[in-house]
Amino acid sequence: MSIEKVAQLAGVSKATVSRVLNAHPGVKPDTREKVLSAIAACDYQPNLLARQLRTAQSHMLLVLISDITNPFCSRVVQGIEAEAELHGYHILLCHSASQLQREAAYLTLLTGKVVDGVITMDAASGLQDLQQIIAGAPWVQCSEFDPAIPASSVTIDHLDAARDTVRYLYSHHREQGYYQAINALGLDWSGVAYTSDISTEAGS
Repeated sequence: MSIEKVAQLAGVSKATVSRVLNAHPGVKPDTREKVLSAIAACDYQPNLLARQLRTAQSHMLLVLISDITNPFCSRVVQGIEAEAELHGYHILLCHSASQLQREAAYLTLLTGKVVDGVITMDAASGLQDLQQIIAGAPWVQCSEFDPAIPASSVTIDHLDAARDTVRYLYSHHREQGYYQAINALGLDWSGVAYTSDISTEAGS
């Protein structure tokens, strides 16, 4: 099925269909819905290679994950994928294990224009080596960062994190004090339960 047939079925121009396929923001929601319905009805498969050659964009992002078994990394990848899809991008997930040789092999996708940019999750100590390979390509580093690296970064507020850590450790002292007081008074207890909900209903 051709783009012309999709346009005819949706009652729009080929240019409008193209804008929908390329996630262009200037398309009215109802028009976008009509085009997407026509695409589904026609089972239309766009020629991604032709579009990539025409626009010099693949709408793909390379995500180098250092440890695929780490739950933290998995949650970050979920967020990356959700945000990428909102902007018409897809991700190519690669497990690098923070091994420079593997990362260098994956990063050839940048020079080959298979991906438009890269998101890394490496330790700060390895970023200098990555910089030599990535050069001036679009690059975002997650979690740890090196201020000497000319890459955008997404990380936490380390001051707040340190304060939260101290508060967490202090809360365990409160728990120890609770046990000591209960034992000193000769009272019985069954255990301490933790919850993220501190409402009245949760405590009943």
